Amino acid sequence: SAAAASTSSWVGFDDEAPSTSDFSAPAVATHPRFPVPSRGVAKPEDSVHPLTRQWASRIGNRAVRDAFLAHPIEDYTSSHELSVWTGTWNTNGKRPPPGLDISPWLDADVSKPDIVVVGFQEIVPLTPGKVLAVEDEKATREWEAIIERALHTAGGGDSRASSSSTAGWASFDGDDTPTGGAWTSFDAASSGDGRRSGGGGDATGPANAKASIPSSRRYVRLACKQLVGVYITVWCTEEAASHVRDVRVATVSTGFNLGVGALQVATLGNKGGAAVWLRVYDTPALFVCSHLSAGSKPDDAAKRSQDYHDIVSKLSFPAPPAASSDGAVERSASVEDAFACVWIGDLNYRLNLPDDTVRDAIAGGTHARLLSADQLVLEQAAGRAFVGWTEAPVTFPPTYKYRPGTNQYSGGGDGDDDDDDG
Repeated sequence: SAAAASTSSWVGFDDEAPSTSDFSAPAVATHPRFPVPSRGVAKPEDSVHPLTRQWASRIGNRAVRDAFLAHPIEDYTSSHELSVWTGTWNTNGKRPPPGLDISPWLDADVSKPDIVVVGFQEIVPLTPGKVLAVEDEKATREWEAIIERALHTAGGGDSRASSSSTAGWASFDGDDTPTGGAWTSFDAASSGDGRRSGGGGDATGPANAKASIPSSRRYVRLACKQLVGVYITVWCTEEAASHVRDVRVATVSTGFNLGVGALQVATLGNKGGAAVWLRVYDTPALFVCSHLSAGSKPDDAAKRSQDYHDIVSKLSFPAPPAASSDGAVERSASVEDAFACVWIGDLNYRLNLPDDTVRDAIAGGTHARLLSADQLVLEQAAGRAFVGWTEAPVTFPPTYKYRPGTNQYSGGGDGDDDDDDG
């Protein structure tokens, strides 16, 4: 079940008045690989808020700029609270079974999140054909319909809300290159049902089906992005969506290299990350979903950490034309520009322990002790990956690797296939 997490302050300007948001860290869903920074990627010793620095950079007079920087951001902002739920799921390349209900997992009727972020890995089989295709609308459409149904059946909603998987969302026509990005400026008032024109789907059916649900609990899809098997989708209540703008998406591939030596021509997206960058009350927030390198060889943990660095350094979110109302030229946004960041996914870090030791600890209910041998914990402590990120409490046993469709671990000498394709 979901667990409560800490809250950190993050700020921004509304369209009409200065405002600040309190960003409630996301609930823990099913996977421990959930680093949630208490203050984005800003350095702890830096007392100046990232947005203050951004606004100050547009002040030409140095004396005025210094005076502005000397004022705490609380002097000219107000506070709002938003809750965010995030979850991640490696679906092993399998299509969802008919009638799948994930509402107990999303838990929207209990936690009532303002923003819901779901990340998938292996949403399609990682076959050569699928890897080269990059995007598969059929696969993502199925899962989007399941998410929408779960969000709108919770709390007495009408299950017919899932009749169109494209209802109420801002779509993106992104560049399909390995590091492609795309943008849109989200405006919840752009259409009567909260959907941007051109979003596709039935313009009236889903909205009518959800008419009985209060606007504070009706969800619209803000963004989605796929990189082969990695898929991230972001949903938001209609009420919160009115304060969201400047939504951008991007991907970074870290998989197999095509070419040899200096003749590298492309990096395939069988592994990598997909991300959504947006502003809520003008506070920049970032959600990253990734699938890092697999394998249990001695140097494979280093490959996973390198994947992390490649994603962080290469993620770039192009600014929309005329993004700034004051005429200043907006540059592309990066991970460092986000004040609140959440990273989810299948990071593939393993336990540096013998198989029997791990199984005995799980059977005896002492799996918490295994964290001292967790590669993510070790890589982070050594300063090789996820430095500055805070992982949510790990309150459940390892999630890899189950027999498909069961809660039973594979391998362990039981004759079950225990391949290491991760």
